[in-house]
Amino acid sequence: MQLKTNEFSQFNVYGAGKVYKGRLPRGEDLLESMTKLVKELKIKAGHIQVLGAVRNAAIGYFNQDTTEYEYIDFNKPMEILHCTGNISLLDEEPMIHAHIILSDQDGKAYGGHLAEDTEIFVAEVILKEFIGEPKERFIDEESGLTLWKT
Repeated sequence: MQLKTNEFSQFNVYGAGKVYKGRLPRGEDLLESMTKLVKELKIKAGHIQVLGAVRNAAIGYFNQDTTEYEYIDFNKPMEILHCTGNISLLDEEPMIHAHIILSDQDGKAYGGHLAEDTEIFVAEVILKEFIGEPKERFIDEESGLTLWKT
């Protein structure tokens, strides 16, 4: 299906590819491990979600005024309430852009951009491959972010 208005002309249409389910290795970095999996499977477009727990975590908040990420480190075990991300290409390599919601032992929730230095305790993954032209990322001058090309 092709979209008819210019406003949404940058949207790609995908077919459903394979769906993978499994666990990531304990003690590994969550973002690095997901990226390694995606590269090994040669997935260039898709969606990934994770449930589980981490031994420690790092999440980011994008400050729109400074156009830089500010990071928060959690040096304690936390539950992954939800982690979701998309897969596209940056410099012709698969890249995962993911956000995560974590909770501590008191049930307080924290969320943000998934950053490196988030150590897996348990991570159950569902990975959905999209069939079609992958979205490519570029550095957007105005925001400073790597965004999908339109």
